[in-house]
Amino acid sequence: MQGFDMGRVPSVSFGVGRIAELPAIVGKLANGPVFVVADAILQDLGVTERLSHTLKAAGIESEIAADIAGEPKEALIDTLCDRLRAANAQAVVGIGGGAAMDAAKLVAAIARAGHPAAAYALGARALPSNGVPAIAVPTTAGTGSEVTRTSIVSTSAGTKHWYWAEELMFAHAILDPELTVSLPPHLTAWTGIDAVAHALEASTSRKTNAAGLLFGLQALAILAEALPRAVADGQDIEARGHMLWGSTVAGLALHNCNTHMGHNISHALGSLSRIHHGLATGLALEVTLPWLVRRREGAENYARAAQALGGGAKADELPEIFSALLRSCKIAAQLPDVCAGVSAAELSAAMKSDANHGISQNAACPVSFDDLDEMAGMMMALPLARAA
Repeated sequence: MQGFDMGRVPSVSFGVGRIAELPAIVGKLANGPVFVVADAILQDLGVTERLSHTLKAAGIESEIAADIAGEPKEALIDTLCDRLRAANAQAVVGIGGGAAMDAAKLVAAIARAGHPAAAYALGARALPSNGVPAIAVPTTAGTGSEVTRTSIVSTSAGTKHWYWAEELMFAHAILDPELTVSLPPHLTAWTGIDAVAHALEASTSRKTNAAGLLFGLQALAILAEALPRAVADGQDIEARGHMLWGSTVAGLALHNCNTHMGHNISHALGSLSRIHHGLATGLALEVTLPWLVRRREGAENYARAAQALGGGAKADELPEIFSALLRSCKIAAQLPDVCAGVSAAELSAAMKSDANHGISQNAACPVSFDDLDEMAGMMMALPLARAA
């Protein structure tokens, strides 16, 4: 058995109604105001107002920044850092999807240091060690950001930049399935398939180890059963709970072993269009899995993934099983109209960029620039679904 280093896991509270414990958790971590970074939609739904009242009732002042709409930009991170310092916040709460949590943990890590976010992009500068504690409250089941040490933030031009370090780990994660029931079917499917991709790619990557297999294969089994149910009936609280937990377990697989081709393509395509990350990742995996399982490298783990998704323990069954899961979640094998105008050459160039190329090199088999050209062509050959 090969040696490996397993990343730490933050404290996790799981269960219906556990959001009520937020004030007590904040009290254990900090003594002072709280800075809440949230998805903009949560303000419209009244979630942030209720959260503020809950904290205030416990004697905790809060500053609400419900400013996350889509992937956060570096300029927004800098603005949020200014607001945290102005509020003298002693803790951060990130509530929402992956974008809100990615923004929250980055703000918590760098705000006190005073440098702009761009100074830390792609590991250019070590993250400071004097960050404030952060608490994750996911309202979607997909990214697993609550248990990973990475954040993704875009430049003003839309280029995705990675940030990574132990300093980005949340101190605590609250997993309350009730917070996910309002997610509509298509977003349930898209975020859920992102979680499946995390589990599948981490458990079949070049870096796969015992931890990646433990978390990744377990997550695949949970998600394959729960995701179609949650898409079909968003009020199925049991399915929502399984999805939320499965997403977190998949995040632990990602945290330990990283992703490969699905995410190389989805991040590249996301920098060229406004396609949803989860949808892009699911389509990219569907396109590339037949190519990947034909290679001898990683066959044993592809077979394990196929079995975990409910099929036989054969690597060549994996593409069909994954495609069937997509169809059961009503994800068609077609690109949304926002991808109109993106060429295979443009996608391939983005896949080879400094921000994305390294992800492709985590595949179990060697992946050359020519291979990336081929896969970009396969991706952009998908039919385009025009808006009605």
